[in-house]
Amino acid sequence: MTNREPSIRIIVRADDMGMTHASNVAIARCFEEGILTCAGIQAVAPWAEEACALGRAHPDWCLGAHLCALGEWQGYRWRPVLPYSAVPSLVDEHGFLRRTPEEFYAGNPDYRELEREFRAQAELLIKWGIDIGYVDTHYLDGMEHHPQITEVSLKIAAELGVPRSGHAGEQWMGMIYGTEPDRKEDTYAEILENLAPGTYISLHHLLIDAPDSHVLLHTEVANQMPGGVGTHRIAEFATLTSPRIRAIVERRGIELLSYRDLGTER
Repeated sequence: MTNREPSIRIIVRADDMGMTHASNVAIARCFEEGILTCAGIQAVAPWAEEACALGRAHPDWCLGAHLCALGEWQGYRWRPVLPYSAVPSLVDEHGFLRRTPEEFYAGNPDYRELEREFRAQAELLIKWGIDIGYVDTHYLDGMEHHPQITEVSLKIAAELGVPRSGHAGEQWMGMIYGTEPDRKEDTYAEILENLAPGTYISLHHLLIDAPDSHVLLHTEVANQMPGGVGTHRIAEFATLTSPRIRAIVERRGIELLSYRDLGTER
C-alpha cells in the first residue's frame, strides 16, 4: 500500500451477521477477500451460533455486538435472548420482538428491560467465544427523539470497555444501501475517490446469492426495496470484494481500520 494519503482511514463495518447462513458466508468472504474490517453479530438471530463459530475460527476478525430489539422480516420472527416473560414490553403477545420502530415505540418499551436484554445479548456472544470489539444497535439507531436507545447502548459499550460504533470520533461516509444494485460499485468508487483526510465509517449489509437471500421481505413497506432487499445486499457484497475497489484503496493509500485498531490508539 502506498503512503500518498495516509490520513484517510476507514472502518468498513457490516451489520446483521447471524441473520442467515448467506449473510455469514458473505461476511466471511468479505473479511478474507474484500475490504471488510468489522462485523456485528445479532445474538437473537437464528444463525448467530454459526456466526460465533466463524468468529472463534478467525480471532483476527473484529466482531461486534449488533444489539437487536427488532425482528423486521415477514414470516421470519425472532425472540429475545432473555425469556420473553422477563422483557414483556419488548415483545408482542406471542413473545416475538417487534417488527418495526413504530411497533417498538407504541409498545411503551421499558428501557430497563432493554438494558437487561442488550446486556444478555452481549453476554451470550461472549459465552459463545466472541471477544467483542465494539457495540452498535440494529435498526433503531438514529431515532433522535428517543435518546434512550443511544444511552443504553453507550452504557453497554462502557461496561465492556469497547467503542460504541458511530460515537468513537469517526465520520459517516455516504451509504450505498439505497443505491440501485447496478450502480453500487460506481457510486462507492466515486465516494472513495473524493474522500478528504479523516477517519470514516463505511456501513454495509451483505449477502451472497442464495435462495434465502431472495425471500427476505421487510414488514415496513417503506423498506421493501425495488428488486428485493437480497438483490441490494448481494450487490454490496460484490462491491466490497471488487478488485476495482481494492485498487482505489491501495492507490489512494487509504488505511483500513477496525475498532480494535482505534482502541490501541487510546
